[in-house]
Amino acid sequence: MDRASSTAVLREALAGSDAALDTLFERFGPRLLSFIRLRMGRSLRARLESRDILQATFLKSFQHMDDFEGQDGPTLLAWLMRIAEHEIRDRADFHRRQQRDAQQEDDLRDHPELVARSRSALSRLILDERAERVEAALESLTDGHRQVILLRAFEELSFPEIARRLGKSEDACRMQFARAMTALTLVVSKPSAS
Repeated sequence: MDRASSTAVLREALAGSDAALDTLFERFGPRLLSFIRLRMGRSLRARLESRDILQATFLKSFQHMDDFEGQDGPTLLAWLMRIAEHEIRDRADFHRRQQRDAQQEDDLRDHPELVARSRSALSRLILDERAERVEAALESLTDGHRQVILLRAFEELSFPEIARRLGKSEDACRMQFARAMTALTLVVSKPSAS
């Protein structure tokens, strides 16, 4: 889906089209799940389920779609990533405290229609074997390489934006991204040990 068609589908979704909303989440779901898994890291994923974070992200986006002010797919993806990051942080804090704060967490039983819609979308995108292989490869990279790939490929930031975010020069960020992609390619191209 190109940027123009993504924008058209987004406008239909904002106007209330369930089919358009499903199309957007099918498009962004796999990337968002990969983003969530990478942001959580291995240790947090051992305690929390990334698919639960994805479902909660979708539910919150359904509930707050009127708050979305963007006009295109990349803006929507960035908005979804911010929701996911907040959800990860909230659940990690909750997990550390080991107590439930009922005011911060919606009871999903109160929203059965949203749960059904998000499960339907999730069931179509969760078991993508190639995405899991790429995620495993990304996890094997250094934190710096993984971070620059997340910023460039997932958040779709420009190199000047990445440089500002990382506090490095634009050239250094370009070189780091090139080295990260080379390392990723080497890991992904290794035959799997089956």
